[in-house]
Amino acid sequence: MFYEFSHRHTPCVVDGNEDVVILSRETKATTVMGKEYVYNGVFSPESLIIRGSLVQTEDTFLVLTLRKTVDQDNYCSLVKTNAVIEVQRYQQAYDANDNPIGDPDFVSVAADIVCFAQYVTAQLRQQEPGLLPSTVFTLQLQTTVDVRDPQDSSLSAPDRIVMGGKTYQVDVVDRIKYPNLLHVQLSEDRR
Repeated sequence: MFYEFSHRHTPCVVDGNEDVVILSRETKATTVMGKEYVYNGVFSPESLIIRGSLVQTEDTFLVLTLRKTVDQDNYCSLVKTNAVIEVQRYQQAYDANDNPIGDPDFVSVAADIVCFAQYVTAQLRQQEPGLLPSTVFTLQLQTTVDVRDPQDSSLSAPDRIVMGGKTYQVDVVDRIKYPNLLHVQLSEDRR
């Protein structure tokens, strides 16, 4: 099927490699979220696309699901990214002799990370019962981003996310919900 619709091919970049995709909107969507952010994509059987891939056209997308069609095309569910974040970690700086320099502070560990951010509403809480009462945003981003779970013993404080000039505390990092993607829950950062 992919090659039969060459007139609909859109050039794209998949994780840094040039490729082509057939993009369409999710036709069964009934919400603004579904109508605006959820897309379907068909890639050739030879494509290097995997779950969690970053697909760049005029817009940027994350691959949520992937399955092979009967023609062996790669059929994907994509979500359009809508936020750029920075990840900060509470760390102590040390000199060459391992002596602490100044007070510990939040240091940037990853910047200009594209992701999908969703504001948590009462309706979303009904649809996703695993959300913490303090969660104000959820993020979907690639597993290559260094965001650590707050229970990580090497951390002295949970990671901080800077989004839209505002800071949020990382409360949960779920590596299971979406294969090859992180599902992160954020609360207001009061530190």
